[in-house]
Amino acid sequence: MFWFLLFLFTMQLCFAYAYRYRPGADPAYIPKEWPKVSVVICGKNEAENIQRFLPLVLSQQYGHNDWELLYVNDASTDESARLLQALSLEYPQLRILDIEPGEARIFPGKKQALLQGLQQAEHDLVLLTDADCYPAAALWLEGMVRAYQQLKDKNHLEQNFVLGYGAYQKEPGLLNRFVRWETLHTFIQYASWARIYRPYMGVGRNILYHKRSVIDLLEHDSAFKNTFAATASGDDDLIISALATIENTIIADDAATHTISAAPAGWRQWWRQKTRHVSSGKYYAPWIKKGLGLYALSAFLFWVLALILLVSSEGLIQKLVLFLILCRLAAYWANAFKWLSVLGSKRQAWFYPLGELMWLVYNMAVSPFIFWKNKQQWK
Repeated sequence: MFWFLLFLFTMQLCFAYAYRYRPGADPAYIPKEWPKVSVVICGKNEAENIQRFLPLVLSQQYGHNDWELLYVNDASTDESARLLQALSLEYPQLRILDIEPGEARIFPGKKQALLQGLQQAEHDLVLLTDADCYPAAALWLEGMVRAYQQLKDKNHLEQNFVLGYGAYQKEPGLLNRFVRWETLHTFIQYASWARIYRPYMGVGRNILYHKRSVIDLLEHDSAFKNTFAATASGDDDLIISALATIENTIIADDAATHTISAAPAGWRQWWRQKTRHVSSGKYYAPWIKKGLGLYALSAFLFWVLALILLVSSEGLIQKLVLFLILCRLAAYWANAFKWLSVLGSKRQAWFYPLGELMWLVYNMAVSPFIFWKNKQQWK
């Protein structure tokens, strides 16, 4: 058993090395040009969030060129339409696209709103966020565009992707601590894979790309359209998996480029959200699925076997097991401190040991939804 534990320990150290921090876009970079941008938000019955958060997005300081905010109001039955009209009088850059109830759809849920938003956006460069999000800084839009232009100036391509960090509001309680920890952990994984092998996901609440390749994919690729229509989640994951590469993707991790979302109010709401989101995992590339699965499984087996040996053994074996536990914990804790220092949330690293324990339990509970269950409704 000890030798198998040592094998698992070695595997976990390899993942720790793969998930170490690597610098993202340079926040001091001066682009050769500043393009026009469309910020696109898709919302359904988001009246409360429109009041709370939309003015913060509309107040972005992007003085380099024209920009618009296109809000896709997807068949809302609350006060969304009235609130949006009122805001459009105050903010001339706000445009509203209404999708009527009963309107014919190609895709389920939010994906239809996304397609129509991309089709109707005035500018080719599109920055996506959600109705329940707000920018962490007044220069969020500028920072995301800066990252795009930095990569464009390097690779001379337009079809580039910027993957940003979407944090959650800090609230009291264990659920909030875990949600924020799990969000960081997910970001570490997809940001690392985007640098060492290939991108497999982003978060729709903070992602920027050139819309042309995405529209072509959604309108003309029959195989992708079938996959895209299979679940209401994964509009960000599946597009990134299909089009993003190491060469055309950059990570924006500077604190000014974050978005912040309203945190789930309770465990039930969080569970519904997670089981909807993870259902797109089955569509990742084979090596991505194997890598993510191997990382989670090896972590689970390491801790189970290490604790069994720590209790059941004695003498040298017990001391060696304790040494492996401490080394493994130190490696991942150091990673967390580095990532969180860059992201501006260093104090959150103290939650790491408990957060990982909860993550291991969560993985076991949510795995059936990854492989078997889809949810078609987004609101």
